[in-house]
Amino acid sequence: MIHVVGMTDIGNGRSSNQDAYIMRQKEEDGKLYLMAAVCDGMGGLRRGEIASHYIIEVLKQWFDNMLCGVLKEKKIHEIQKNLIQLIQKMNDNLLLMSQGTEESMGSTLALLFVAGEKFFVLNVGDSRTYWFDHQRKFVTTDHTLVQLEVKAGHLTKEQAKCDPRRHILVQCVGVTKDVRVDCYQGRLKPGMEFLLCTDGFYGLLEEEEIYQVETSKEQMKVWVQNCFQKVKERGELDNLSCIMVKIPEKS
Repeated sequence: MIHVVGMTDIGNGRSSNQDAYIMRQKEEDGKLYLMAAVCDGMGGLRRGEIASHYIIEVLKQWFDNMLCGVLKEKKIHEIQKNLIQLIQKMNDNLLLMSQGTEESMGSTLALLFVAGEKFFVLNVGDSRTYWFDHQRKFVTTDHTLVQLEVKAGHLTKEQAKCDPRRHILVQCVGVTKDVRVDCYQGRLKPGMEFLLCTDGFYGLLEEEEIYQVETSKEQMKVWVQNCFQKVKERGELDNLSCIMVKIPEKS
């Protein structure tokens, strides 16, 4: 089985935890399926908490139901298409849930899905998925106003880190009628690692700290706990959540 460790913390400055996450894996007919996702809710009062937990609950039901004879009959590109359609449906449902209220509610979503030797990553918002293939490093693109400014050449990456607009999202699930889902695909290799996390987790960590991931499941848990402690000591006020996924080396 793939090593998976997940953790969340209310943080130093919030009255509730608007983050939520899911970790699921199961073997069917000799093929391993895994889904991991983190959400960071937003909205007044506890509405962000409702949005993030709603998304995670729908994903749980989808994974459990799809494994009952349906998922194993689908190719990975069909599963990816199905999940994107589900995200769009959740987006529509959250919009309906906000009708008649003065405040919208939504959530980011970073999701990893593994089927056998292939994987894909889906992303909406500014929660991130990092993945490491030995010396090669990858990360999703934030859907933020500041990231658009970086892409346009108006800001450097260093300037973006402290720009007051860095938390302004241009995409999330549940706020606008049209939601764009970024998709990344790849083939699993022994030793690969994935890190899914909300902005409260990565915001005050340096890139080299994020890439210093341990290997065994026991070490992974300690690494996550140490990162939580670091960012809280550095003054992070937001909720923080992350999931570590490690593909074992071949014996």
